[in-house]
Formats: sequence, structure tokens, C-alpha cells
Amino acid sequence: MDPTAAGVALLFVFVIFSSLGGSHQTSTTTFPPISSISSDGIIRPTTVSSIEPKVEIVDDKIRHDILQFILRFRQPAQAAEVTDAIIKHSRANGVNPKLVTALMRRESGFNPRALSSSGAVGLGQLLPATCKTTGVTDPFDIDDNTKGTVRYMKYLLDKFKDYSDPVMFALAGYLEGPNGIERKKGYSAKTAGYVQDILTLYRKI
Repeated sequence: MDPTAAGVALLFVFVIFSSLGGSHQTSTTTFPPISSISSDGIIRPTTVSSIEPKVEIVDDKIRHDILQFILRFRQPAQAAEVTDAIIKHSRANGVNPKLVTALMRRESGFNPRALSSSGAVGLGQLLPATCKTTGVTDPFDIDDNTKGTVRYMKYLLDKFKDYSDPVMFALAGYLEGPNGIERKKGYSAKTAGYVQDILTLYRKI
């Protein structure tokens, strides 16, 4: 086996084993086929997620499904507040509310007080720079943080709208930052796991 092939094989093994750890991983996580992993370790998806970037009509059933999902992790009053904020800002920005819901579950577990070691804050784990660009003044506030999270997702979905799968690339950009994703036309194995976590959560809503 030549060095390039060996490197690709090792990376693939790393991706598979990395899916077994972490508090947000699930047993049904799947990853892009090995043919999409280049010799430089960058994953360039060859599959399509089938998730629509937006939902034209956000009806009562969608709200009910989102609320029931969040109720698995939060008390009723807070779950209703988070649901209302997701529906409101998703409608205003033309973003799929179930996608936002899955993203928040992966990022914070719907904890509005979540704070990471890197300084990311709240439901969508927004960094200070993202808060500034999306107009968020209180990232610990449920409505304000949701507004920023949805606005940032809208920006990413628009940025990657001409890619093979805007949803997968937008989610990758949420974790890695959009400029690196755009430059590489792909993302790392770690980010692939993050993307697939969110897609798996989406399908549970």
C-alpha cells in the first residue's frame, strides 16, 4: 500500500472510531463514503443530506414536533420559550426551524446559560464576534441568542447555496468557520462527525 493510500485508510479508521466517543454522538451516525476523503485529509461530500434549507410553511405540526423534542431535555416553560423563539426567527429569516433545533441540541443541549472554554455562549454557542455581526446584545437571552443563531445559519446557507449540499457545508462552516470551508471546498474528519450528529438529530425531530 503506498503512503497516500495508507494515509486515507488511517483517516477513515479515525473517523469511524471518533464516532464512538463524545456526549453528543449517536449509534446511528454515518459518515461520507471513503471515496470522498482526499489524500490531504479533507472530506468533500459526495452525498446529499435531503434536508431542505428552509420550510415554506411552518405549521402547527412542525411547532408541536419541535416542542416535543425539546421537552426531552428541558422543563415545559423553558422548552416552550425556546420553541417559540426558534419558530419566530426561522420564519423571519427563511431557515428550516428543525435544522436550527438540531443545531442547538448539538451545541448546547438547549441550555441558554451554556458557556464553553472558548467563550461561546448560549443556545447556539455564539462567539463574541458572531454576536456582534448578528446584532446579539445578550447572548444568554433565549430570544436574542436564537436570533443570532438563525441569522448566522441564514448567512452560511446563502454562502454555500451553490455547493453540492448547502446544508452540510453550512453546518461545517458553523463549526470550522466559513472561510476555511470555502477555501478547501471541504472539511475535516472531526467536522464530518459534527455534521452527521446534527443530521441524525434532525431526523429524530
